[in-house]
Amino acid sequence: MSFDQFPIHWRFDDDSYNQLNQIHLDQIKPMTPQASNFLWNYSSEITKNLIEKKNFNCFREINAEDKTIKKWLFHTGLAFQKDIYVVWQPDIAVSTNWKIFVKFFDDFYYSSDEISIFDNSLNWGLYIHHGRVVFGSNIHDEYPI
Repeated sequence: MSFDQFPIHWRFDDDSYNQLNQIHLDQIKPMTPQASNFLWNYSSEITKNLIEKKNFNCFREINAEDKTIKKWLFHTGLAFQKDIYVVWQPDIAVSTNWKIFVKFFDDFYYSSDEISIFDNSLNWGLYIHHGRVVFGSNIHDEYPI
């Protein structure tokens, strides 16, 4: 899917909101509605586990409006180049890397959003809803916060 067809591209390329450099935009890859739907369904169990705080060894929480949120995300210990999936709705998702997500957190997350973030390892997950950020991990030492 081309970036200009992505339903929420304006968050990243509209100067009324934020206009990322092309080098950063190139690292945000919109998924087709079909691929987004697959990720939505795939992430539903991860999201449920994060909400119910189960099936992960450790959990951490922070308010999404906390001024230290980017630092908190940085201290999850995830590798900056780690490929991740960000899922907003059944038809809206992207793949990007952890560094881009952390750096532009305020563009990825708006207070009305419900977002699930995970990678293909399934060893961790992040869920943001109603201003609450929940991080779950299966490896205690790998992701200290």
